[in-house]
Amino acid sequence: MAWRGEIADTAGRAARVLPPVAGRMVAGVRRPGFLSALLRGVVLCGTVLLISGADAGLQAELRCLAQNIYFEARLEPEEGRRAVAHVVMNRVADRRWPESACAVIRQGWPEDGPLCQFSWHCDERADEPRPDAYWDEARRLARRVYFGWSGDPSGGALWYHADYVEPWWGAKLRRGRKIGRHIFYHDPAPPVAGNL
Repeated sequence: MAWRGEIADTAGRAARVLPPVAGRMVAGVRRPGFLSALLRGVVLCGTVLLISGADAGLQAELRCLAQNIYFEARLEPEEGRRAVAHVVMNRVADRRWPESACAVIRQGWPEDGPLCQFSWHCDERADEPRPDAYWDEARRLARRVYFGWSGDPSGGALWYHADYVEPWWGAKLRRGRKIGRHIFYHDPAPPVAGNL
């Protein structure tokens, strides 16, 4: 079993460089069952790394969604803040947009000005929320919307704008509800049953 010898040689070299734990590993290689225990440990460590990596990705998604709530609608009523967050998640669920909240929020056309889906993202101001009650509430709502614990007050809207602007694209879409200072929009024609 040459592989055991290779493991023992590698562990022996490590024992000269690493703490005495590596020396105990060398002795363990010669015991039956050591390799299976080592492999179980490797699998466990790999699982922990995957989970922690997934957790980091999840935390980034929640932060992006909370930032969007904070910068787009922090002064709106809760229903309006939730509706803004749902627009992001509705886009995530729609194949025309990227598959993550962060990618949807960051999507834009920098060569044209820059233009962004959400103006706060490219207004050249700092994108760091103040640690205040608005930020705490944005983070709470982001979790609710992201995990599906909130009904969608926008009714499935994919666009919105503030009521004090008139974007060119508004006339091409089907107007939905006005919630607070935001007007929400849907695709021009409602989806046909069975083609969802």
